[in-house]
Amino acid sequence: MSEYPSIKALVIDAFVSEGEFPSYEKLTSLVKANFPNSKWQKTHYAWYKSHIKTGKIEVPGVERNSDEKENSDIESNIEESIEASVSLERDLHNWLTTRLDEIEQGLTLVDGGVEYQTEVGRIDILAKDQTGGFVAIEIKAGKAKDSALGQLLGYMGCLPSPNERPKTRGILVASNFDSRVIYAAKALPNLKLVKYQLSFNLEEITQHLA
Repeated sequence: MSEYPSIKALVIDAFVSEGEFPSYEKLTSLVKANFPNSKWQKTHYAWYKSHIKTGKIEVPGVERNSDEKENSDIESNIEESIEASVSLERDLHNWLTTRLDEIEQGLTLVDGGVEYQTEVGRIDILAKDQTGGFVAIEIKAGKAKDSALGQLLGYMGCLPSPNERPKTRGILVASNFDSRVIYAAKALPNLKLVKYQLSFNLEEITQHLA
């Protein structure tokens, strides 16, 4: 059990102990040790770093210097971009959960398949295909990089796959893919890449008020 009530408390304590914001590797190690079920990513690291540097997360005895205050607008823009990415991923996840056929025809959600807990983390969506085989689905807002592929392969490897059941497959959903991810997928017959595209419908509101 973690000695910290939240990841925020851990980050603040690590910052105070270091006298500066810890490296991504060190902070990630601390988060994983204390909150093993957390879906901690670099976006979360950047978010906390931005909030502490801009003073939006208060740290006892720490004041921002003039340079940090001058850079607060830049940091805020980065923060908004991160928050938008996290929000998009969450909304996309919720939308696809009820529309699995948009990903692949015949997919059905397994019982408890939303944020399905495994030994190595939580699968965004766990489904079964038409043959009855497990399909681990990982969703990324924006471009999927090597780390996303490694994360999905880890999920696939820890799922049960008895001899009588079809081989476990994985589907990575993103708006784009790093070239190495695409080439790697070509060598993995049980892995599929699915690209999503966003569209917007615009409607003038003022004409209805006339």
